[in-house]
Amino acid sequence: MAKRRTRLIAAVSAIVVIAVFRPAAADPLHPTVALRASFVGFYPGHLVLDGIGGAELDDGTLRVHADRIILDMRAQRYVAAGTVTVQPTKVAGCGPAQGDALGMDLTTRQGVLVNTAGGMASEAVSGATIGGPATLAPGSEPLALPDVGLELPYARATAAVAHLGADVRLRNAHVIVPGGESIGFPSYVYSYSSNPGYSNTNINTNGEDLPIYFGSTADSVQGVHLSYNTVTKLAFGLDSHFVGARSYVLLSGSPLNGPTKVFNLTWQDNINDHTTQTLTSSTTTGIGTTNSYDLRDSVHRSFFELTGSGQPGFLGGTFAWQSFDQYFGSGTGSKPYYYLRTEYGGTHVAEQASFAPFPIDAVLPNTVWHTAAEGYLGTPTWDFGQNVSLYGSADLRGESDTLPHRQVSQVYRLTLYTRWTRALSATFSDSAAPVFDDYRSVDTIYHSRINFQTLTLNYDNGDPFALLLTGTHAAGVTDNPAGLAETPWEVTAQLRFRATRSLSIELTRSYFFGYNGERFSGFGVQLLP
Repeated sequence: MAKRRTRLIAAVSAIVVIAVFRPAAADPLHPTVALRASFVGFYPGHLVLDGIGGAELDDGTLRVHADRIILDMRAQRYVAAGTVTVQPTKVAGCGPAQGDALGMDLTTRQGVLVNTAGGMASEAVSGATIGGPATLAPGSEPLALPDVGLELPYARATAAVAHLGADVRLRNAHVIVPGGESIGFPSYVYSYSSNPGYSNTNINTNGEDLPIYFGSTADSVQGVHLSYNTVTKLAFGLDSHFVGARSYVLLSGSPLNGPTKVFNLTWQDNINDHTTQTLTSSTTTGIGTTNSYDLRDSVHRSFFELTGSGQPGFLGGTFAWQSFDQYFGSGTGSKPYYYLRTEYGGTHVAEQASFAPFPIDAVLPNTVWHTAAEGYLGTPTWDFGQNVSLYGSADLRGESDTLPHRQVSQVYRLTLYTRWTRALSATFSDSAAPVFDDYRSVDTIYHSRINFQTLTLNYDNGDPFALLLTGTHAAGVTDNPAGLAETPWEVTAQLRFRATRSLSIELTRSYFFGYNGERFSGFGVQLLP
């Protein structure tokens, strides 16, 4: 049975990954440009690759040799200078063209080849066709070099493969660290895409890990994650991101060492402009597999949502309607708003154990259906001068199920924001959450209340230093024998500083004041340009 389940999960994963990719005949989502040279410098602040010494570039249409080639990945253009040779890669019988400088736009595939021998002369480059007079648009500067200012290379390499709009993979890479030293990687990937398929991860370390990406294609990246836990100390994991035009797939295994291993799958698909679906699956050795699915469709300032989840001994699902935020009044400025939600759903458990307030030998139903309605109200933002603002919200939810059980939960929140200087600001939030539970079949009512405060101090003077301190306090009272499970005190610090002119380090760590025997969390580490 276990083998059949494993084969099924593998088959589903393969189908989902295949579904991400577009037909081979379609234009590439992220065009590939390869650059080789004796020295390839990478400037992530400007997304520039600078190849010096015997440089060679292949953009899929042209192969260019020059003394120096600079690729601007943000503008999607490149400039070659010094003994330039241009050869079409896919046109048989077409000889190379030579010149002293070449400027190419990778978006339009238009460029100019300049030859200074015997006077200034230029030829047009259009796709794989080279020749004819070059006609430049007014104000265009095809040979203009990107200005990296005072930025130093974040890394050096001997070759790079850029997937425009997504990432760049450096071969024989050396990331420069303090003291002028460097850390070598056979392959190192830097992703700069805003697509969540590249930035999201389904490795559950709460960001307290060190990700290092080493592999990439035009629509995927692969990386290793190093983290700390109390059992294995240094934990090792792998993840892969497969990104399409409307969807992405995340596959991961972490930790892969130690007694407990976790494997995760996430599939997020934008079916069309108003419909999305998300599938997640997590398998933990010794426990089993948990799956969840969410389908959401937007209809006239609202959306319908169908969710389902399953794990060993449990199945659940919900169908819901929720409005978008609806604002009171018209005109500009901050206004109060609200949203409404209704839902119907159910859960099924293989074995339903008794719990308070039912007798210990009570036989409870395995399947429970529920209906719920919710309303949320947000206040406008009240400004007190230029640097102080206050806003609040109230949430009310009522739920009734076939146990039978009725619950009314409320959340009231006030948030105060103040900015003392350009770099220093603070946010304080205070919440109260009363909960009313009515088990009318046994004539029992429980009242609970949780108070939650959060204070955030943020110092950010821009590059190179930032410090974010977040302190939380939770306290609650209840007459439910099961009690409440809230972390009383927690402080989290996130520190970013520049180690060199080309390398920043971000560190994250939390302190729990000994709650459940835990004090410090592991370190979260990120290397940034």
